[in-house]
Amino acid sequence: MMKRKEYFKVVLILPGNVLVTIPLLLFLFTRNSYSYNLVSPHNLLFYIAMFFLALGLFLAIWSVRTFYNKGGDGTPGPWRPVSNLIISGPYRYVRNPMILGVVDLILFESALFTSIILLLWAIVFFAGNIIYFKIIEEKELIKRFGADYENYKKNVPMLFPKFTPYNNK
Repeated sequence: MMKRKEYFKVVLILPGNVLVTIPLLLFLFTRNSYSYNLVSPHNLLFYIAMFFLALGLFLAIWSVRTFYNKGGDGTPGPWRPVSNLIISGPYRYVRNPMILGVVDLILFESALFTSIILLLWAIVFFAGNIIYFKIIEEKELIKRFGADYENYKKNVPMLFPKFTPYNNK
């Protein structure tokens, strides 16, 4: 039960802020300078938005479930990292599927509201995570999991999925 509460907190804090709080603040502070229009279902952009919504939810849910089932102790939050190196589910195709899911969800918001500001937020979030992964997270993972992570890192791309799953056998 405690593990579920921890995961619920992580989902509220991390994606909640990235997908709700920050976009809402961006809207409030830029609504007089930039337009926000809900795209019509008669517009191709609506279907592009729905594609990003479906892909983002799929990746985010699959990633969190895999983390929950295979990660051992800990959560996806950096303040309480998992105890097992996860190389299953979406992590067989890409090292950071959770971030890709969240970026897709920000792109959904951007397309749905035809918002350049939210598109810029998606780019900043994506770039910021690349920097964080390279400077902090990868070094921590190498310390914690050693050669297993080095081998995984060598065979699985950081952010752009490969089509064949990694087999660590």
